[in-house]
Order: sequence, then structure tokens, then C-alpha cells
Amino acid sequence: MSDVPVPLVNYIYLIKNRKRPYYEIVEFLMKDMEMRYYRTGQGSEVVYTINPRILQGEIEKKLEDDKLTTVNVCRTILAMLYGAKLNEEKDFFVTTTSSGRRNYHIKINDRTLSSMSRML
Repeated sequence: MSDVPVPLVNYIYLIKNRKRPYYEIVEFLMKDMEMRYYRTGQGSEVVYTINPRILQGEIEKKLEDDKLTTVNVCRTILAMLYGAKLNEEKDFFVTTTSSGRRNYHIKINDRTLSSMSRML
């Protein structure tokens, strides 16, 4: 945990202890990533892109929570990636739009999926 940025340590704790809505965000992402990976065929590498605002809208359809903000969604995504000990650039990367919004891109393969599923 020493290489994880301080605010994200709290989010990792919340995810591992199944606190709402953080756990639900990770669970939703994991199911969607697994579906996408198995649909395209195992053995290949799939780049899965997450737009936090769209993700927030999808999750809001399923549950209502005051803590479900774009900032919390972004931090939860990063906590999931750092908590699974994924390597930035090798396993995931972040892009920023001209307006300053971030998108997260995860290279999905057997190793990254198993690392992330250990978080749950």
C-alpha cells in the first residue's frame, strides 16, 4: 500500500469492506469487463474504456446514493486499479480531454481480470 496515493487507500478499504456505493461500482465494472472479454474471445487483449460520467449515469439507474459523484467514481476506479496492483502504462492508462475530463483505459486479459477480482 506504500505506493498507493493516500486518498485512494481509504477507497480501497471501502471497496474491500463492501461499502456502498464503492463496492457496487467495482462490481458493475468487473461484470461488464468480464462480459466484454469473454465475448471477444479469451487469449486476446481488450482495451476497456471507462468514461466516469457515463458510468455514474449507469449506476444511478440501479441505485440511489448521495455519495455517487463523478469525483467518487473516478477515485473508486483508481482505487480498484491500484488496489489490484495493476501497473500504470503497462496495464492501464488515463487520458484527459481538452475540457479536463478523464477517461480510464484498462488492458483486459486473464492476469488483469484475476488481479481485479481478488479485490472483491
